[in-house]
Order: sequence, then C-alpha cells, then structure tokens
Amino acid sequence: MLCLVCALLVTCRRRFEAAVGGLDPLANGWGLDHAQAATRREHVPAFPASASSLSRPRPALARLGLNPLGQRLLALNAVVLVVGVLIFSGRGLTVAWSTVWPGALLLSAILVAWLNFYFVPGARKEWFVAEVLFIALLMVLLTNVVAPLQYGAVAIGSPYADPWLAAADARIGVHVPTLAAWTRAHPATSLLATLTYVTFLPQLVLTVFALAALRERERLWEFAFHFHVCLIVTIAALTIWPAVCPPAHYGFQPTIDMTRVIGQIKGFHQGTMTVVRFDDLEGLVSFPSFHVAGALLVTWAFRRRRWILIPLMVLNFGLMISTFITGVHYQVDVIASVPLVAGSLAAYRWWGRRLLTDDEYRRTQSLRTTHCESR
Repeated sequence: MLCLVCALLVTCRRRFEAAVGGLDPLANGWGLDHAQAATRREHVPAFPASASSLSRPRPALARLGLNPLGQRLLALNAVVLVVGVLIFSGRGLTVAWSTVWPGALLLSAILVAWLNFYFVPGARKEWFVAEVLFIALLMVLLTNVVAPLQYGAVAIGSPYADPWLAAADARIGVHVPTLAAWTRAHPATSLLATLTYVTFLPQLVLTVFALAALRERERLWEFAFHFHVCLIVTIAALTIWPAVCPPAHYGFQPTIDMTRVIGQIKGFHQGTMTVVRFDDLEGLVSFPSFHVAGALLVTWAFRRRRWILIPLMVLNFGLMISTFITGVHYQVDVIASVPLVAGSLAAYRWWGRRLLTDDEYRRTQSLRTTHCESR
C-alpha cells in the first residue's frame, strides 16, 4: 500500500513539473535581476512546449469521473457513512482511530492524485486516468466505510440465522461438516480450495487495473456500480440475518481457520466487544456470500475478453465451491449470491448505464457545439 501511495504522489509531482517546464527557478530566470535573467536565458532553453498546459482550461469535473453515475455512487457512500455513524452511536461502538491511518493515507493519496488532474490540466487523453482514480477512490472509500459497519450490523443483535440456513442446506441435501471432513481428508484438495478462496481480494484489485489497462471505461464503471450495490446489500442482509457460521453452529473444525472471525461475531453480537480496530478487520458477511458475488462480478466484467474469461471461469468456479467444502459458508449462502448479482445487473441495465450513457451524450453534444463555434 505504501508503494502505491508513493507512486501516486510521484505521478502528481512529475505531472506538475511537466506542466511548468520543471521546477528549477534558475533555469527559468526566477529570483534573478534583469541582467542575470537575460544572461541565463541565452544559455537555457525557454519553457518547453508542455508549458502551454498552464493556459489550458481546467476540464469539467464530469470528465474526470464526477459524472452523473459517479455523483450517485459518491452520494451512496455518504449515505452509508451516515448510517454507520448512527448505528455506532446507537450501539455504543467506537473506532480505534490510531489504526485508521493506512486507509486514510491511501484515500488521501488517491484524492491528491485525482485533484492533480484538475488543478494541473493535461492532455485530453489523461482524463481517462483521472476517471480510473476516481473509481478507485469510490471503491476504497466504500470499503473503509463498510468494513467497520459490518461490526455495527452484527452488534444490532438480530437472532442468528444459522438454524434456518442449516435447514435450507438440509433440504437440498447438503451437510457442510461432512464436506469439510472430506476436504480435510484430501490435503491436495484442501490446499487448492484454500488458495482459490484467498484469491478473492486480489481479483477485485486486479480487475480495476486490468480494465483500466484495456481502456474498458464502461466495464469499469459497471464493475464499480455492482461492487457498491452488492456490498451494501450484503451488509444490509447481515443486519437482519447475522450468522455465527457453520463451524460454530455445527461444532466442527473448518479447513480454513475461522477462530478470530467467529470470536468477533460472537463478541459484537453479545456486546462484549465494542471497539473496532482497522488493523483487525475480518469479513463477517455470511448470507449471501460476498465472496461468491465478487467472483461473479469479476468474471462478468471480462465477458467479452475470452482469453481472460475462460481462466476466470475456471478459477471462480473453484472459488464458489471452496466457500462451502472448506466449511466457511453454508451452500445456501452461495445460491443466494446469484439473485443478488442478477438484481445488480438488472439495476445497472435499467438505471446505472443510462446515467453513464446520458453523460456520454452530453459530452458528444458539447464537442459538436465547440467544433461548430470554432468554425
């Protein structure tokens, strides 16, 4: 994370230096008297052509990511933050603020890098980079808001949903403890399932980078939309249906260690834990599984790139199976993720894409008007 922060800040510095032709005051005759400046300019070239970027008008914020869809997602972040503050206040929870600085540092670096594209206008081709930064800002912000909010959701104290989740599994003929015991008896399968399961977070991060590298602007915005919708819905479901997870409900040892997760769920649910530490965050969501939802979203994002899609389908099919053969989730958690993703896809098709399309239409009309006026 520190490397990413440094890279963002170095990028800002280089863009600024390129815009002003370098920050060497002697090379530009700054701080010298007229005779010295004249002598200096005879031997030092004038500002490079890139200095003309100083006279460029600042781009509209919509061109840098704050378009209608970006505005709605930012507002959604604000609403979730307010709800989180209310829940924490109502349940007497606090945050260990000394542990917040890594996330705050990353957010600040992304924000500074994004603002750099506004205050130091660059070429039109750079605006897509600013959009990518804004999307990353939205997703990192939501993650930093929702990660502690899940503890507030559990602290509300709704009855555990494990009895009916286990009953739902039984109706479809699945017994998670038996599957976990079989997986444990096959070390190679257990290792493969564990490795597949932990690819979840890297997949989310790499998807943003990959779509940016491929210049898939619409797919990137769609991915950000689904990320927001699915993550917020799963937290809302956690508020209503918290689960202590199969290992604690059935009393067996999963192949992936869940001791800390189960301890946190029980502690916040019972009220014996009230302090949320950002350096000790875990994923507490059970129904529906955000692991599965995220895997489906990553796969969907590359649906038109077969050379990426096919390996992802294999990997994420394994990830979905690993969620319950390791004993981490009920199988019904996996099944419930499918309508969640389907609903998000429908919402984007009906509402989200229209916001992005309307923004593109306004951009096209503005460019046509500017072209006509210049003629």
